[in-house]
Amino acid sequence: MKALRCAIRFQSAFAKKVAGSRRRGSAGSRPRIVEVLEDRQLMATFTVTNLGDSGTGSLRQAIIAANAQPGPDTIDFGVAGVIRVGRTSLPSITDSVAINGGSAPTFAGAPVVTVDFHGTKGFNFANGADGSSLSSLSLVSAGNAGVTLNASHVTVQGNYIGLRADGSSVAGNRGDGIQINASSHDNLIGRSDPVSSISYYNASAVSMQPVSGWQGLRGTSVSGQYLIAGTSSANGLLYVGPITGVGGASFSVNYPGATSTSVYGPDDLGNGVVRLVGSYKTGDDMVNGFLYEGTTAGLSNAANYRTIDYPGAKFNYVHSTMGGLAVGNADGPEGNLPIGTGHAFMYDVVHNTFLPDIVYPGSTSTTAYGIWYNGGTSYTIVGGYTTLAPGGGVGHGYIVDYDSATGQYTNWTSLDYPNGAAGKTYETHFEGISSVEKGVYTLAADSIQTGSSNTTQGSLVTIRRNTDGSFGPNSWVDLNFPGVNGWTSNDAVMGNQAVGIVIGDTGEFSYQATVNTEFQLSNVISGNCGNGIGIYGSNDNRIAMNNIGTNAAGTLARANAKNGILVTNGAARNLIGGQATNGNDPTAGVFSRPPQGNLISGNRGNGVLINKGATQNTLSGNFVGTTASGNLALGNGQDGVAIDGANGNQLIGCTFQQDPFVFYNVISGNRGNGLRINNSNDTTVQANFLGVGANNASVVANGGDGLLISGSSRNTQVGGVIPLGNVISGNNRNGIEVRDKASGFVSFNTFAGVFAFGSAAPNRQDGILITSTGGNNVIRTCIVSGNLGDGIEIGGNATGVQVTETAVGTNTKIQYAIPNGGSGIKISGRAHGNSIGGFQPSIEPQVTISSNRRYGVEIVGSAYDNAIFHTYIGTNSNGTAALGNDLGGILLGAGTRSTTVGGFSAPYQNKILNSGGNGVTIQSSKSNLVQGNQISGSQGWGLFAQGVCTATVVNGNVIQTNALGNVNLTNSKGVVYTS
Repeated sequence: MKALRCAIRFQSAFAKKVAGSRRRGSAGSRPRIVEVLEDRQLMATFTVTNLGDSGTGSLRQAIIAANAQPGPDTIDFGVAGVIRVGRTSLPSITDSVAINGGSAPTFAGAPVVTVDFHGTKGFNFANGADGSSLSSLSLVSAGNAGVTLNASHVTVQGNYIGLRADGSSVAGNRGDGIQINASSHDNLIGRSDPVSSISYYNASAVSMQPVSGWQGLRGTSVSGQYLIAGTSSANGLLYVGPITGVGGASFSVNYPGATSTSVYGPDDLGNGVVRLVGSYKTGDDMVNGFLYEGTTAGLSNAANYRTIDYPGAKFNYVHSTMGGLAVGNADGPEGNLPIGTGHAFMYDVVHNTFLPDIVYPGSTSTTAYGIWYNGGTSYTIVGGYTTLAPGGGVGHGYIVDYDSATGQYTNWTSLDYPNGAAGKTYETHFEGISSVEKGVYTLAADSIQTGSSNTTQGSLVTIRRNTDGSFGPNSWVDLNFPGVNGWTSNDAVMGNQAVGIVIGDTGEFSYQATVNTEFQLSNVISGNCGNGIGIYGSNDNRIAMNNIGTNAAGTLARANAKNGILVTNGAARNLIGGQATNGNDPTAGVFSRPPQGNLISGNRGNGVLINKGATQNTLSGNFVGTTASGNLALGNGQDGVAIDGANGNQLIGCTFQQDPFVFYNVISGNRGNGLRINNSNDTTVQANFLGVGANNASVVANGGDGLLISGSSRNTQVGGVIPLGNVISGNNRNGIEVRDKASGFVSFNTFAGVFAFGSAAPNRQDGILITSTGGNNVIRTCIVSGNLGDGIEIGGNATGVQVTETAVGTNTKIQYAIPNGGSGIKISGRAHGNSIGGFQPSIEPQVTISSNRRYGVEIVGSAYDNAIFHTYIGTNSNGTAALGNDLGGILLGAGTRSTTVGGFSAPYQNKILNSGGNGVTIQSSKSNLVQGNQISGSQGWGLFAQGVCTATVVNGNVIQTNALGNVNLTNSKGVVYTS
């Protein structure tokens, strides 16, 4: 029982030494964690000592020996150069082995050992080779694939596959570069970890010494400046300055009358005011919590302090504060024998009251160590908990949302350390939380192996919200201070900054750290006679941080003869790229390549082809058809990405919780379409660039459409609520084309013909062209401007198209002109049953069609039964500025019929203003209704009709102040007009 209750109460060596520290075993005692020592079994290492094909010291002999030695082994290289395989293929790999070309002499990051298969079979990881790895070799001239995976959990990393060791000369394998078969799963092709380095700083540079321990970290309003809180001997310590500890200012924090003080959580309230929380002692066994609020100049003012003691508790620790709340832990008065379950408390700073305890559902003990204010009434809290359930008596970390208005907790999520030895259980506790990037949290974590004397491990954890607000994927970066034989804790975090303590053989000290991330090239898979990578019915693989179809520099094409990546035969849940951002924020002018993406360019076929029932595959963070910069074309010979006969796949560039485009796919510069979706259902395309560069300022045209949806494709979701929209601009044909029988298409928050929130980036034809007869296709809340053709064209036999709350011909704010070269919206052919106008919830108040070079709306050909309502034509979003369409507001052309313009009810009525020609022109068009509209400010007539216009009714309109006059029916027949 005691063990169960104590499981999350790790005791630090620091806590024993510092007077203000937490007592052993209390609910508030701080987990101090040390590097995990994994269980190891004796591994054999076989070294390649010559470049021969066979015999002692050869690669062949090393593989034979590793296969014969049970368990995981290593093949190292004591030589560099070219290994030429003879007439007989190398043996298949049948046991777990790490083939490490990085061990070769002179290795400095790029391969120095080449395996020339000379027409024999490439490496084959066969049944039994699960968990193997292949790294840092050049693999060329195989008679089939350079690497074939039949085993699972294989890592292929840092290789040149199809290129010689110079990273540019082609010596392709005759099959795919890498072939992943259906028996294989959960492989990593490339790197998954975007961490390039960790910069560690000893706290010895801080002006106040000693720094006995860091325990809190927050940012300030000054970029690069931090509040770091902790303890200096018996005093509390606040440091204000850069994370390095060099410069800045240090302040002693002492609760009035206390014998010792420790500061756990700082917060910057602005205007020089800080809030600090922590604990203090006055000489007895009582540990009191406290809060300070004031400037650093007022730290000696007793009036700025208050005590925070949980009712009846003997030990009180206030760990963290933000917004109007603070969290902490309290225990006692029963002491250590027996240890109480304690209380994880929440304190209302404004009202000086305790709120109900924080209790993880079903737990016997809960701690609360970190709180982050999300804005409004939303907070996110982290800590740890234990339960009495079978298998639950160890400590787990948790993260949860709290609404201060309702008192409700949501999205309880339990997390455990994932990097330890297989089959072992680890106790985990979260020490702190921050969120400097929307929808992404970083957590300070400490973990220890259960039931062992192993020391423990501090980690920086990154966790992302899902679109529904729940907590999703997480990654863990272990912190280990270099050159120290001991352990490193992580006690607080702010973005990618961390602080804690180190305990080693020579003593203990405090540290600060910065976790650096960036794109780091792994494999270069180019020049092969098949696909770069083929995934044939294999599931759950990760392909990240590779160049596929280019040289190592990512500047020149080294084409794979087929596709860059083929995903086929029902392959499922494969991730191409990743969702780390490295601070990328294109709409804020911050451009940083998403570090987990691939460069997939220069291939003769498609960049990526997903077909034959492949499903639930995701692309994120990739550059497809560009150079490594993302701003110059290096196109694939066909489409950038093609999805053909494959349902349920997605291209995702951010989540709902994040800023737009932070891990976008840039699919530009390809000779065919940017993205083609054919006979495929339920495809999601959100927050990508198609036809423009990664810098949101360069046109990098695809040769066809930006996005083509064809065949019988159903339910293609293109964009979504802000921030999920796409930029589909700059393409040589249309931005988007929907044809054949495609249905259920939604374009939501698309920039078609402009950069994101910026100037024109014209598609050379229409912004959006829909000819599909499938019906139920919607364009909503888009900006369709700057195109050389029409903004939107609904043609052919298209039916069931609705354009709602969209701006056509203006800037993003719908105040200024960015004209389309043709009409704003054209309905042509025999298109019928379509509508311009709607009442969807949107930041755009209605459809606005203005400033276009031809008409606002042009209905021509044999189009019939179409409607225009709730639309502003020739003005800005609020109807106050003149943004007239050059040739006129609306044209109902010869041969068209049964168009409804406006309606009797006020919400349906249109404003048709400031037209360069007539407001409304009816030209030999029959059976139309023009009703209830405001038509004014035209340079021509308000309403002009000519020819046979049988059964056309014009009534209830306000037609006034038009330059040539208000109504001209002189040359028309069949118009029934009433004012």
